[in-house]
Amino acid sequence: MLLLGFNAAASAAATFQVTLGANGVVFKNNGGTALSSGTSADGDGTVLQLGYYSASTTLDPFSGSWVAMTGPGTSYQTTMGDSGNNPNGVFKLGVVFTAGSLGFTAPADGTPLALRFYDSTSIATSTYFNVVSDTNGGFNWSTPAEPKSTAALTFLSPGIVWQDGSGSAYKTTIAVPEPSCLLLGLLSLGALAVRRRSN
Repeated sequence: MLLLGFNAAASAAATFQVTLGANGVVFKNNGGTALSSGTSADGDGTVLQLGYYSASTTLDPFSGSWVAMTGPGTSYQTTMGDSGNNPNGVFKLGVVFTAGSLGFTAPADGTPLALRFYDSTSIATSTYFNVVSDTNGGFNWSTPAEPKSTAALTFLSPGIVWQDGSGSAYKTTIAVPEPSCLLLGLLSLGALAVRRRSN
């Protein structure tokens, strides 16, 4: 069972603790090989990101643009294999967010959180990724009214959804666009716009 959750710790500065852990679940790449956990050190396995989609709802937790709360480019580095000498495809994480210094735009209350995982140790070198969330509302972001407010995502929940469909569970199956392909596409659109203006 994989359990993800957060709770507000009682302290002078409001903090939000997100815990993620995989027990008995192995995350794999598109070819069926367990994702690399790197060495016993944290931060050198394949990329994991906790985050949310900017227009997500419990009906569609994958709507809008991806906003990473952890992982590359954030203050909280998270990768496969972290928090112990975990085998390939397994991880356990605990991240504490301090109010006022999140390093990202906090989602609106009720926004579903999600876990995005890649098949390489950097996004730039990854070929595939996938994302998992929960439509039951149990893993929605909320500004805690009391110190022990919590939310959790468990893969036993009937609301678990995978961005690439249920057949993609625990696997990286969504192709990562190549920057060169995106650049060529933008250049083509630019050339077409110039051609239309000159006619």
